[in-house]
Amino acid sequence: MNDKGILEALLYTAGDEGLDEKQLLEILDIDQTQLSQLVSEYISDGLEIQHFGQTYVLTTKKDAANYIEKLIEQKSKMKLSQAAMESLSIIAYNQPLSRSDIEMIRGINSDGAVKTLIARGLIEAKDEADSRSQQLYTTELFLNVFGIEHLDDLPTTDEEDEEIEAFFSNLVNQKGENNE
Repeated sequence: MNDKGILEALLYTAGDEGLDEKQLLEILDIDQTQLSQLVSEYISDGLEIQHFGQTYVLTTKKDAANYIEKLIEQKSKMKLSQAAMESLSIIAYNQPLSRSDIEMIRGINSDGAVKTLIARGLIEAKDEADSRSQQLYTTELFLNVFGIEHLDDLPTTDEEDEEIEAFFSNLVNQKGENNE
């Protein structure tokens, strides 16, 4: 594999956080001029390498934006099981919490539901310094899907029953037939 292929593979693996220039230079065993040349010569129909400060990121080309938005809309319309909806509600109102916290609240193993929520981009798992297990949080996509700007906008028992009912009917409308 040539250096362009290796660079692409490294940036793909790093994901949206990208890689620091120093890491790339060290891993590829090249200098700054060679890295700049690799980036400028990178050719792909759907991807490009962008440089932000000292970080390089593999991103999609702007021409693909409309198609990517359609994909995200379709993913957000996918149905969720009752188990996934229960787990999502627990996380939304109690975050951060671990998978075992969810199991304790639900009284049943929730790994499948949590994996589904992560795969759909509605929650994410983060390593916290003060915890031995990953902590689960809702994502920006969660806010977008449910039409709220901040977690503070989640309905509470202090709010009108109709507003809470409307929010949860939206949750129920996301629910699918199969349980996880």
